[in-house]
Amino acid sequence: MRLTRRGIIVVGICVAAVASAVLFGPRALNAVVVPGVLALAAAYVQVSRTDAPTAVRETPTDDHVGRGGTVELSFVERTAGSGSEPLPRPFVGLVTETTPEGVRVDETTHEVVVGAEPATYEVTYQARGRHALGPATVAARDVLGLLAEERSCPGTDTVLAYPEARAIATWARRDLRALHETGVHEEREEFDRLREYTDGDSLRDVHWKTTAKRDDLIVKEFAAEAETEAVSLAAGATPGGADGMASATASLALALLEDGVPVDVTLPDGTVAAGPDRGTQTRLLERLALVGPGRASTDDADIVVFGEASETTVTIGGEQTTFDELTVDRQPAYRTVTDHTAPEPDRGVVA
Repeated sequence: MRLTRRGIIVVGICVAAVASAVLFGPRALNAVVVPGVLALAAAYVQVSRTDAPTAVRETPTDDHVGRGGTVELSFVERTAGSGSEPLPRPFVGLVTETTPEGVRVDETTHEVVVGAEPATYEVTYQARGRHALGPATVAARDVLGLLAEERSCPGTDTVLAYPEARAIATWARRDLRALHETGVHEEREEFDRLREYTDGDSLRDVHWKTTAKRDDLIVKEFAAEAETEAVSLAAGATPGGADGMASATASLALALLEDGVPVDVTLPDGTVAAGPDRGTQTRLLERLALVGPGRASTDDADIVVFGEASETTVTIGGEQTTFDELTVDRQPAYRTVTDHTAPEPDRGVVA
């Protein structure tokens, strides 16, 4: 337990009052010293009765680098098992939050009534990956702010930062869509609706009962099953190039998914398929948030992404460019790649 600046001033006033009482009589002792001592004693009782609370955070949702949200830090009393209850005796405290290097916060220290009101702060993700928030420390103070004692509050929470997603240029999106093929089965599927006959319709599809009622040829139309072929993307990186690889892969995959094209992504640590549903897209982004360097199989891949510390290259249908070029409006001059099944030996790819 330590004196705050205000507490030091009170102690100084009391010492001066004692000296004045010695020199000029006990009136100063009664008027100043006694209230000061009582205030310090009350402060000691208040601070000594506070326990270290447990920190509970409401964190923002997982999101891309450059985004973030609000963290709400509350304090509770942990009970037996996994339950919690409000603090029986809220107290004034100076809350300091511990944050990692991968996130930026606007302020980490807040003075609040611990147990009665939360401490809030804004966080921005600066690096992809999983980041731990906490533990927090609370400097418990008395009501008058004379004494303080620092307590560590158990409890940490994590947030996941996805790779930075950059907008792909319009011309590049056209090239990506060109990789996509859609086929329709010729066989008829389930019945869809009735419609008027048009030239070319088969007579076997005529609905004779309805035709007899209307005096016009009415045919049955069947729903055809559309089969969408996914675009395959393989991504690898050298040490130091994983962030660029993850960002390029996320940006290209999201561009394809926005255009309704499913993607099969092969990474150094496995394969993940993403479609129009949000669940598969989230799984892809979670994998890209944590993927490290390494080599991925590029056999029959429509798109190959390779990250190095200096730049990230993208090969589309045998033609190579840099990821930066795919995000600008003008179309670059491609250079043909004859063999991109494996990185060059001097790239030092980790197998």
